[in-house]
Amino acid sequence: MKKMILFNILHFLTLIINIYANEGPLQYPEPAGGWHDGDCQSLQIQSPIDIPSPKDESIVIDNGSHSKIESLSYRNINSGEVKFDHSHKWTTNELDVGYISIELNHTLYKYKLHSFHFHLYSEHRIENKQYPMELHFVHKNMNKNDKQNENLVIAVLFDYNFGEDNKFLNDVNLSYEKKINDASIHSLINKNDEYYYYKGSLTTVPCTENVNWIVFKKIRYMSYNQFVKFKKWIENSDMKYYGTGYGNARGPKRLSGRKIYLENSNYEESSFGRYLLVILPIVTLLLYPINIFFYHIYLKNKVEL
Repeated sequence: MKKMILFNILHFLTLIINIYANEGPLQYPEPAGGWHDGDCQSLQIQSPIDIPSPKDESIVIDNGSHSKIESLSYRNINSGEVKFDHSHKWTTNELDVGYISIELNHTLYKYKLHSFHFHLYSEHRIENKQYPMELHFVHKNMNKNDKQNENLVIAVLFDYNFGEDNKFLNDVNLSYEKKINDASIHSLINKNDEYYYYKGSLTTVPCTENVNWIVFKKIRYMSYNQFVKFKKWIENSDMKYYGTGYGNARGPKRLSGRKIYLENSNYEESSFGRYLLVILPIVTLLLYPINIFFYHIYLKNKVEL
């Protein structure tokens, strides 16, 4: 009984914390410094963005004709195999840590993993919800002459709970710089998972508009203790372009007519499920008088017998 009461209390506190984290008080303001450089003032295809509901006209439910991941090939990352720049980034550019092959508009591209880093809170939002943390895997085009498609960034969003630690985050161990313990990227992403694809920019200066973005729809989880640890780590880091002291998340930018492609989607099935949830109570309500009528007939016949 005591365990049940404790569980309910913890669940209630989790809901309160989530509301507090995602509705404003803990959302960090636009980072300060350097935002007049490069393309940062552009109103064209800046990132990050707020990804709307699949019902929105800017969302295209795609069958893979516009964006299709052909393969994800990464090996586990260990200590000593990356360079840490004492801000918020691990550089893997000099190593064959991993690649992604992706078909965009019927053209096959191959990108090499260049670096990975974290943002707290998330830069991208999904249906106006901001998550506690976002991980970016930054890739560089193997064709160095293609400057329009120079970068591809895979974004993974994290929420927190009072459950187990996330193994990848434990293996990276943000609070102890460079001590990476056999971290598996494959534990976070799968090419068959749903994801959003759109064209955008770097979210740090110079905000160059040459990025193919992949934002995985599936939210990953970390423990609340991990969140607190990473929050302290981010806020104590020497961030080059983030002078507010409130973290390193850039605010969402306008779509400016861009389309967002939802790939590997089961949205139609989920929409049908939501349709049933709406229609079934209505049908039940309409059938209620008929059920009562037959129930009275049943009782009357039972009495006569």
